[in-house]
Amino acid sequence: MKIYMTLVAALVLGVTVNAQESDGIEAVMRFMGVDSPQELDAAEVERLEDFLERPLRLNMASQSRLQASGLLSPYQIASLSDYRVKHGNVMSYTELAAVDGFGPDAVQKLRPFISLECNQLHNDVMNARHDLAVKSAYKATGMPIASDWSYGLKYRFRTDRLTASIGTTKPYSSGSPWPQAYTGSLSYDFRKTRIVIGDFNARFGQGLALWSGAFMTSLSSPDAFMKKPSGISGTYSFTGSSALTGMAAEATAGRFKITALMAVPGVKEMKKRPEKVSLLPVANITYLTRFGHASMTYAGSKASVDGAFCIKGVNVFSEAVYDFAERRPEVVCGTEFNASEKVRLASLARYCPNDSYQAAFSGAFRTSKLDSEGTFSVDAVCYPLGKGKEESHSVQVKVLANWECALSPSLRMKIRLSERFRTWGSRFRTDLRADLSYAAGPWLMNMRLNALRCVRTGFVGYFEEGYKTSDMSVYLRQGLFFVDDWEDRIYVYERDAPGSFNVRAMYGRGWFASVVGSAHVSRSIRLYVRASYIGYQFMPHEKRKPGKAELKLYILSTF
Repeated sequence: MKIYMTLVAALVLGVTVNAQESDGIEAVMRFMGVDSPQELDAAEVERLEDFLERPLRLNMASQSRLQASGLLSPYQIASLSDYRVKHGNVMSYTELAAVDGFGPDAVQKLRPFISLECNQLHNDVMNARHDLAVKSAYKATGMPIASDWSYGLKYRFRTDRLTASIGTTKPYSSGSPWPQAYTGSLSYDFRKTRIVIGDFNARFGQGLALWSGAFMTSLSSPDAFMKKPSGISGTYSFTGSSALTGMAAEATAGRFKITALMAVPGVKEMKKRPEKVSLLPVANITYLTRFGHASMTYAGSKASVDGAFCIKGVNVFSEAVYDFAERRPEVVCGTEFNASEKVRLASLARYCPNDSYQAAFSGAFRTSKLDSEGTFSVDAVCYPLGKGKEESHSVQVKVLANWECALSPSLRMKIRLSERFRTWGSRFRTDLRADLSYAAGPWLMNMRLNALRCVRTGFVGYFEEGYKTSDMSVYLRQGLFFVDDWEDRIYVYERDAPGSFNVRAMYGRGWFASVVGSAHVSRSIRLYVRASYIGYQFMPHEKRKPGKAELKLYILSTF
């Protein structure tokens, strides 16, 4: 009880004003329609944060580049392309919101990732760009001190048609000073054809046949329900861990788009696991209409058909796949629409015999009272074969609700409540989180208290303060955590540099602190520094773990 009172006192007395910025991870979360960073994929965060540094130029990008970005739905791409042909360049975000398929809410979420640049000079040399990112980290643990270090580098050269990139990294505990992971890609856009060699992403349909886009749990808002297929696109990453390796080509003929690729899964682990190397042929044909698309995909042992259409403002999407190796079909279908001017709804269902049957429903709303908005979602899954030893079948139900309001022009409050019930293991899991933010000009305070009950009850609380201008920013975060069981672990996103995505699982009893700063060293170079420490001083001596300190440096350059 004394420990918990100490936590509450520290939070109440530690209210400090700090800097507010449009944090990159917040923009990614809004775009993806999730309410917690732990629901995001690290590779997807790295890809989207790249657009924060180099926004997609809507008025200059070809239709294939618009699709490859993964930022727009097929209906939005068709609508925007048609609008540009009839009316020319989009000159303002208000004009973009008036384009069919967008609207004010969609533009607000897209705005950090796009630009309306209208440069009419399409000279490849004049539009050449160089992007360079270098990161290094040093970690020290316990007494006597055990240290380790890591580093990474990625570089990209881009013109209006050609893109070439390389990346490499040495992780912690690699046992060698040399890089352990390599990635690279080369892509070229002809008038109606794209060729990619090396590491690339290939995304079709809703993700059942090829990429991991289809998932049912933690869909916290309607924006997370429908996935946006992007076709093929080269990677710009430190590791390329989620990419395919091989060669791909994409060609457009009228309303048809044909994609063929040959990937070699396991080639990056050929020295360690040569038995994992295999060939994965993939072919896709897509028919594009003014209102959406329909396509067929063949990927190794799987074949699928999918479609996504916008009918009078209602998005309808579906994919059906058959796995010939496992002799198993799988179907996912859903819809997303505006129920009123201030209410948006979405639903989704998934059928996979002998694996799972799933359904989800979500809504988002806004009210003028207190300038509040919120989301809610319910998802249920049934496993016909059962998860427990004595269960003929298993069921899990999750309910999630978010609410945010403005208590004053500078004070906002967020409340998040989730409840999970399952018929096996720890049956109930309740998670309650409250955030209080105060913004005054360039300053902001953010204070959080998170309580979770599963096996026992765990708490995490912190407050953060800092300062930000256009040339520099500094953030200081400090907090306490009391989590006695691993089932009660609480995830906390750690502010970091672009391309470094960290969500720590808090477990044990102790405190943590971090300082994150960035500064423009020159017009084209920005430096990020992060220092952090986590200690377990409140744990019993016989269970106490050694503390960990880490220092990170990150240099980002564009010229």
